Formats: sequence, C-alpha cells, structure tokens
Amino acid sequence: MFGGIFNRTTARSVGSVALAVGLMIGSVPLAAAAMPAGNVAPVAQPASVAVAAELSIDLPSRVRTTDNLNLRTGPSTSYSVLVSIPKGTSVPVLGRASNGWYKVSYDGRTGYVSDYYVVAATVRTLDSLNMRTGTSTSYRILVTIPKGSTVPAYARASNGWYRVSYGGYTGWVSGTYVTTYPKPPSAPLYSGPNRTSRVVLTFDDCPRTLSEYRSAIDYAASANFGLVLAPTGDCLSSYKSRYGVDLASLARAKGQWVINHSVSHPDLRPLSCQQVGAQLSGSGVHTNFGRPPYGAVDASVRCGYGSRGMAMWTWTRDTEDWEVKSKSITISRASAASPGDTVLMHMQWYGFSPDSLRQIKANLANRGIGVCRAYRGSDSAGSILTTSVKLPSSLPC
Repeated sequence: MFGGIFNRTTARSVGSVALAVGLMIGSVPLAAAAMPAGNVAPVAQPASVAVAAELSIDLPSRVRTTDNLNLRTGPSTSYSVLVSIPKGTSVPVLGRASNGWYKVSYDGRTGYVSDYYVVAATVRTLDSLNMRTGTSTSYRILVTIPKGSTVPAYARASNGWYRVSYGGYTGWVSGTYVTTYPKPPSAPLYSGPNRTSRVVLTFDDCPRTLSEYRSAIDYAASANFGLVLAPTGDCLSSYKSRYGVDLASLARAKGQWVINHSVSHPDLRPLSCQQVGAQLSGSGVHTNFGRPPYGAVDASVRCGYGSRGMAMWTWTRDTEDWEVKSKSITISRASAASPGDTVLMHMQWYGFSPDSLRQIKANLANRGIGVCRAYRGSDSAGSILTTSVKLPSSLPC
C-alpha cells in the first residue's frame, strides 16, 4: 500500500452532488459471440445519430471484433455495408456515435461498427491480477499478471470480466482491476509536467462570474501567461447550464492549460478505486492530468487516477488565498515562488484577476524569475494557439 499524502489541507466548500457513474467503454455481452454473423444489433438504431467528436467521452484507441463484423457508412444497420471485418481484428477508433457505434477504419475504409461486437483491444491491469479459467473467483487460477501490464482482450462477459491472454495463457480477469485507458504520463506529483525553471500559476475550483473569468484569461493571453486551470465538473456543468459556455474550451482558446479536478471536490481517500474513477470521468475535464481535491492522496486515489489514465499534479507552493482572503497577501505569497514552482490559488479569490497577475509577474521578474508562457507551439513563438485537451509530458513554458 502507498503511504498517504495530505499536502496542506484546504477547507474549501464542496457541493453536495452524487458521484457520477463512469462510462464503461468497449463492453460486449458474453453472449455476443453466439449471435448470428451479419451483426444486426438487438435493437435497430435511428439513422440520425450524433458522432463522438461532438460528445465528451473517452474512447479506447483500438477495438477488437468479436465476430465477423460489417463496417457500415453510418451508425446503424440501415446504412450500407462497406466491407466485412474478420473476427478478432484490431482496428483503430476514430470516434463514437451517441448510440454506442464506433467510428473505425479498416482496409482503407472508414465507417461504423456496432459496439455489440467489439471489445477494447487491450486492457491494463491496476493491480497484480489472477487470470482464471472462468468468469468468477471460483475458477482455477492460470497465472498472475503483474500490475501495470497491458494485455490483449478478446471478449467481455456480462459481469465485466475480460477474456485476455498473457504468458502463453488465455483466460479471464476481473474487470474491477483493469482499465481500457492508457498508462498515465510520468511526471512528479508536486511539479507535474513543468520541467522548466519558470513558475506555473494554477487556479482551482470555479470563478465567481463569467465576466471575471473572461477578464482573467484574456489578460493572461495578452500578457503571455500560461495558466493552468482546474475547474470542478460541477463548475463546468453550472456554467454550461446558465450561459451555454464551456469554461475549459474558452481557456484553451487563449493558450491556457486545463486539468481535471473531480466532479464535486470530495476528499477522494475514503472512496474505492472505482468511485475515484467515477469522480474523474464524470462531468469534469477529461484529460491526462488531474489535481486531487485537497492534495489528498493514498493508494485508492492513485488507483483511481491510474484507472483513468491520469497523472496527479498537486502543487509546491500554497498561497492559502481561500483562508487569508487578502489580495495583497495572496500576491505576496505567489510572488515569493521559487524557480520551477507550481503555485496554488483559486479562481474565486484575489489572485485570479488582471491586476493581481500583472503584479505577480512583475514581482517575479524583479527576482529574475519568469512565469509559464501562453501556448504558441513547441517553440513558444508566433501567435497564441489553442492548447490540446491532453497536456504534453513537458509543458512548453
């Protein structure tokens, strides 16, 4: 078991919102392999279906067919067949329709396949995991798969167990201890992907108003700041509901970086690995870096972040702006940052404003320290560009 880390606990208010249910992807009923070839889903789907590019969901990079499978021009059996994909073929995933059909490519063609006949092509173990001859712990153990192994998957039973192969054996493993997400990026817990001597100013939680938010990110772009924002899922949902805007997209368009901060900001440590994963894959930011609420980390939290392919990034310097509620003290504490620091502030307090950012940058510059720059590509030159949803392993600060 990993030792717990509780880095400068902050008593921030937390919304009372139930855990979001994580989306399971690549799921295939065990009976799917016994269905007739030709791939007619149990329920016919309408032709007008939104594609995954318009949906905020996470996808496996590849899926494997569990039967001979028709690739169609659209996401239902009413569309024409392009080609038949042989059983057991691994194909790249390009998107997913709202009815679950995957957009894939095969043999130079791009189309849709029914999700009833595919499974994630690989799964990654979250712990040392027994492979068994059947789909429960009552079956005999064939071999133990080490933690962190990525193994090919061929089918998924209705109870969530995956049929996989490892070390010359083929058998079943519990879906509770595997994930279809890729391995998280490797980065230090406290300083994250900032590998430079520049200071990264980070802001958690939720802005007080949309106008204040726009003012701060507009100024950051104009003054060449590359802020890192960590809004909660509740915050994102609230602003989408009230104003029809996506705070994450607004920030990215200004060359700023956005990471996950859970759905409702609970202490994640009392939760199971699966419950932590649900907090990360709900209405929050779906990316490869996240900040655990309160900086609270234990083995269950690590497992939950790993299950969603997400590295944790806390902070090296806490301004405690939520407690002091003072603009001058917040500016002073942020201005005392050392080279390479990750500074913690919050969007609803006094550091998140054009004037505060201006003073912090000037004070650091007087000490010969720069701040992370707005994104302009890997060479940090030219006009500001929209940042990617997933952060690079090394920020171009």
